[in-house]
Amino acid sequence: MAKQDVIKRHFLIVEFLRKNPATFQQINNFLLDKERDTSYEFAISQRTFQRDCHEILSLWGIEIAYNKRENYYEIVNEENDLHFNRILEAFDTVAILRNTKKVGNYLFLEKRKSKGTEYFNGILYAIQNQLVVTFQLNSYWKAVSLRRCVPKAIKESQNRYYLIAYDLDKNEFRNYGLDRISNFAITSEKQKTPEINVEAFYQHAFGIQCYDDPVKIVLEFANDQKQYLKSLPLHTSQNITKENNTTFTVELFMHPTNDFVMEIMRYGAICEVVEPPFLRDRIKDEVKHLQEKYQL
Repeated sequence: MAKQDVIKRHFLIVEFLRKNPATFQQINNFLLDKERDTSYEFAISQRTFQRDCHEILSLWGIEIAYNKRENYYEIVNEENDLHFNRILEAFDTVAILRNTKKVGNYLFLEKRKSKGTEYFNGILYAIQNQLVVTFQLNSYWKAVSLRRCVPKAIKESQNRYYLIAYDLDKNEFRNYGLDRISNFAITSEKQKTPEINVEAFYQHAFGIQCYDDPVKIVLEFANDQKQYLKSLPLHTSQNITKENNTTFTVELFMHPTNDFVMEIMRYGAICEVVEPPFLRDRIKDEVKHLQEKYQL
C-alpha cells in the first residue's frame, strides 16, 4: 500500500472520530465508502487499525483510545487541531497537484509568486538557536534595504506569511513579509534580545498592523451578511449584539488600522460604522474622496 494511502487514511480516521466515537466496524465501513469515491486504498484489518492509532499519536499528536465500557474508539487527546487541519489541507492540495494532467481542465489555481515558505526551515532553526539572520527587504513603497534581525516567530495573516523579528538596527520588533525577502542568510552570530509574546502582541490586530490603541468598534450590517460573518468573523473578538428584521450589529475590540478601514470599505453600503466617532468620520472622508473621483 502506498504511503500516501496510509497518510490519507490517518486523516479520514481522525475526521470520522472527531464527529462521534465509533466501533471498528463503523470506522472500516466509512473507509470503504471513501475508497469507492477516490483512487486510494483504505480497507484495513483490526491489527492495521491498531498500528494506525499508534502512528496517528506519534505523527500527529492525536490519541485514539478504546472505551471498553461503551465498546467504541474515541479521540481522548488532541494537541493542536489547527495544525492538523492545515496539514490535511496541504496534503490534499499536493495530492491534487500531482494529478494536474488528469484534472487540469477542472482545477484552476491563482497565478501568484511564492509566499516565502522556502525560508521556514531556516527561520525556525535561527529562532531555536537565537541566531542573527540577514536578508534583503524589497519594499513596495521604499528603497531596497538590508536587514539584520533575530527571528522570533512566523505569523500568517490574510494569506501571507510574515517574519516577526527583533531588528538589530532599529532596536525594536518588526514584521517583514516573506514574499518580499531575498538573499536570506543565517549567520553564526548569537544575540540575546527581548522576548515577545506574539499571540498577545497581535491579539487585537486585523492582519499584521498594531499601531494605535485597540478600541471598541461597532458595525451594522445588512442581514444577508449574517451567515457569512458568522462563518468567517472579522476578528476573534467579534460578537453579535443586536438583531432586527433588516440589520444586525457586531462589536469588536481591535486596532483601528488602515488595513481594517480597507476591509470595512470592501463591504460598501451594506456595512455602517456606528462607533467610535473618529472611525466613522474616517470612513465618511474615504467615501467623500471616492465620490469626488467619479464626479463628472
